[in-house]
Parts: sequence; structure tokens; C-alpha cells
Amino acid sequence: MLRKTLFVMLLSIMITVSISSSQSYAETDAKFTKSEGNNIENNPITKNILKNIEIARKEFAAIKEKEKKEDEYQKHINEQRKVAQASLDEAVSRMSETYEEFTPRNAFARYVSGFNATHQGIYWDQFEYLNAKITLAKDARDTVLKNGGTYFDAMKEYSMYAKMTKVEMLNVIKDLNVKHNFTDRKTQSYFDVNGKLPRVENDLNAPCYNCESNITKVKVTVTETSPITAEKLKPISQSDQIVNLKNKISAIQNDFVNSKNIIEQKKMVHDMNNILKQIQELSNS
Repeated sequence: MLRKTLFVMLLSIMITVSISSSQSYAETDAKFTKSEGNNIENNPITKNILKNIEIARKEFAAIKEKEKKEDEYQKHINEQRKVAQASLDEAVSRMSETYEEFTPRNAFARYVSGFNATHQGIYWDQFEYLNAKITLAKDARDTVLKNGGTYFDAMKEYSMYAKMTKVEMLNVIKDLNVKHNFTDRKTQSYFDVNGKLPRVENDLNAPCYNCESNITKVKVTVTETSPITAEKLKPISQSDQIVNLKNKISAIQNDFVNSKNIIEQKKMVHDMNNILKQIQELSNS
């Protein structure tokens, strides 16, 4: 701003001098007159030039003074910010030490320690998946706020990355149960897209899940006892398209937890959300 103002002032003076010189040369075609002493002061053109120079000098000095004050004020603000940030960092550090045992990971560790060691692994894998989503959601929220977005926009972004649909949750649980040998793919095939088994009102009519041989039940009444052969349940038939989409989302979910790249993780969440939407639409059709 200062350079621009100074440039305009100098340009104005140069134009004035140029015009004055042209007029002088026009008035004295063959004779050059040297002006000294009072002649300079009494010359209206010269007086105008000197006046403009003085105005420019004062304006330049005023601008410099204003910039100096602004620089000093900004320096003061920056120093205050540093002091405030240092105080905040110290307070956060003290608070972190005081409440360290209550952090999500430490609190969850105490919770999981109450379970049999055989089952702790699947709990931790569930925690890591959800924690990765929350961490990513917080980063997305903070990015919006840093870029001047509203709190509403920030929380909207947070929800987009943190949300978990029922289909997504069931897919994570299914894969983790298989990973930790609590079930197998064949057994999981009996569940529908909503994680439910076929319902029957009478237990005698309940099918046998994953049976290798015929199972006989006994129906007892007041007058007789009769054997009933339980029906073998067949895996729920799902379209190849849904099966392929579920396999895709399983692969993405595995990469998502193992990735440490926030940009890649955000892309994975978008891909997962699109696939989950397709699965839901196909299931409802």
C-alpha cells in the first residue's frame, strides 16, 4: 500500500514537472533563462511543484508512522498469542497427565481386561476400527473450521465420516468373527443383510443351522411321542452383485484400519458409503 501511494505521488510530481517544462520551453523558444533566489519563490509553477513535493513528503511520513504503529500493535498481538498458546499447552499437558487413565484407549483397556484373553482381540479390533473413523471425522471437522466454515458445516462433515450404518457394522463384526475363528464364512451365510436368521414361532419347526447330518427332534403330547426330522437350512440366497459389493467393502474396511494416510482414508470412507448405499438399495428392491 505504501509503495503504491508513493508511486502515485511521484508520478503526479513528474507529470507536473513535465507539463511545466513543456510550458517553459514553449514560452522561451530561443532563450534559456536561469532563475535564482526570489525568482524561484515567485514563479507560480515552481511554487506548485514545491507545494506538491511537501504534500507528498508529509503524506509519506504519515503513512510510515501509521505502518510503524500497526507493526508494533501486530507484534504485541503476536506476543500475546504466544503467551496464551504456551499457557494453554501447559494446561492441556497437566490435564492430560491428570486424566490419562480416562482417555478412550486406556478406559477401553480396563474394560477389555475383564474378559477372557481369547476374546480380547476381537474387542480391540472393533475399537481400532471405530477409533480410526472418529479420528478421521475430527480431522475433517477441524479442517472446515480452520478454513472459516461454520460450526454447522463442520459437524456435518464430522457426521459424514463418523457415521456407521447397520450394514457396515454387521460387515465389520462378521469379518472380525471370522478373523478370530469364532465363526466361518459358511455359518455367516445363513444371516440376511440385516444380520438376522429366519424366524419361526415353534421351536420344533426351527431348522438346523450348518448341520452335517440329520437331526431328529421329539414332539411330546399327552397321548404320544413322535420324532420329527429337523429341516436343514440352506444359506440365504443373495445376488452376485450384493455378494461382490460386500467383498469390496470388506477389503476397503481392512485397508482403512491399516492405513495411516488421512487423504487415503477419506477416499475409502467415500467409497464405503457409496457401496453401502448400493447394498441397501439392492436389498430393498
